[in-house]
Amino acid sequence: MDLKDRCIRVIDAWNAKDLDALKTIYGNKAIFYDPMVGKEINGDFLIQYAQSIFTAFPDLRFKIQDMAVGQDVVMTQWTQCGTNTGQIMGNPATGKYIEIPAASVIRFKKDKLTSHHDYWDMVHFLKGLGFM
Repeated sequence: MDLKDRCIRVIDAWNAKDLDALKTIYGNKAIFYDPMVGKEINGDFLIQYAQSIFTAFPDLRFKIQDMAVGQDVVMTQWTQCGTNTGQIMGNPATGKYIEIPAASVIRFKKDKLTSHHDYWDMVHFLKGLGFM
């Protein structure tokens, strides 16, 4: 399986909201960064974060626009889309649909994912939900 296929497998697991697949893909050592968390996390914290996002946005989808593949890294441009129907960041659900442009840098070493960093505009997110 090439790196592009590995990256698609990662995004597919997020889109499927498959916590078991995410546990397998990330293991306990791979690090994950997302602007909502504001720091690198891994292991059980990553799975808890994923579950909280799936609860807040049950229809969450990550739509890939483009990918660039290097020797051990895949950079992906994508859009996250979803309707906030569950609690988010200590706030009640807003019922608002949002689309946030984003990018990911996903690194692999041999056959293992080692890091996944997401970059997107938190202000756009907060405004879209009506928090600003």
